[in-house]
Amino acid sequence: MFEKVLFSGYTKNSGKGVYSAELNSDNGELSEPKVLVELDNPTYIDVTNNMKLIALAKKDNRGGIVVYDIGSDEPKLLDEDYSEETSPSYVKFDASRNLIFSAYFHLSKVKIDHLTDDGKIEHYSEVKFEGHGPREEQDQSKPHFSALTPDGNLIICDYGADRIYIYNLDDPKNPKLLNNYIAPSGYAPRHLVFNPTKPYVYVACELSSKVLVMEYNSETASLTLVDEVAAAKDEQKNTTAAIRISKDGKFLYASTRGADTIATFAVSADGASLKKLDTTSSMGKGPRDFDIDPSEKYVVVANQDSNDISIFKRNINKGNLTNLGNNISIPECVCVHFI
Repeated sequence: MFEKVLFSGYTKNSGKGVYSAELNSDNGELSEPKVLVELDNPTYIDVTNNMKLIALAKKDNRGGIVVYDIGSDEPKLLDEDYSEETSPSYVKFDASRNLIFSAYFHLSKVKIDHLTDDGKIEHYSEVKFEGHGPREEQDQSKPHFSALTPDGNLIICDYGADRIYIYNLDDPKNPKLLNNYIAPSGYAPRHLVFNPTKPYVYVACELSSKVLVMEYNSETASLTLVDEVAAAKDEQKNTTAAIRISKDGKFLYASTRGADTIATFAVSADGASLKKLDTTSSMGKGPRDFDIDPSEKYVVVANQDSNDISIFKRNINKGNLTNLGNNISIPECVCVHFI
């Protein structure tokens, strides 16, 4: 069976924008990535259920998001918004309300936009943040991630201020702050995933190379730290990046740059703790992002600094990864997204 996967990243050197390829889930072979849409620095992307691509981008020294229809042979630009001084660092689409969340790392804010049925971007609101952390990299608030809790609240990782914010979106034009979790000092929470069946969330902290395990209370929209584990050793030289969890909630994975590894964790039956099973070389430099394919038999890793994609066979029962030894060249890739 062939599964479509998109890749996106920087275009500072030879990158062209958003690429598409197909993964053969029978043998793990990836077709040569082809340029789907030429854009300037579309680092992170998301795709709607009806095949609208939402991408970060730059144009004429401005930044924002663009929307393309990619459901036919030729992508069609539906709308673009380059109203900011710089591009966001992350984008996420909320299919239940047709909302787009854009985290602006350098502007200390998250924008909430509405995507109309015909693919137009309608601005709703934004939330601004203040604060900083103890590290040099944490000189100001730097929201790096914005997505949804299982009960539909907006959750934001603030790398710069060591905070995780949760907002009510009953009125997305006027989001209400519900809670403000203070992470360990200097950890820099970057990305997170929720357990698919248990009330726990796992947070990849970039500057500490740790994964936090936190209980999520949906009644109070609060987070309680219950465990933390190391994704890699020598956190002073490493930066943890992406985090994923299997559909059955049994295995968690985290990538770390510097160490250039993918850590594999077993998730306890109740979801409250993690046990490291293995640390696997990413077979490249700078594993910025990775994704588990829909069959869950493979993990595809974007090695930004070595300009390639590595593919791993995943043992569904044991969680461990085995490199297939067939890296595919792709420039400056920082995002892997199966559709």
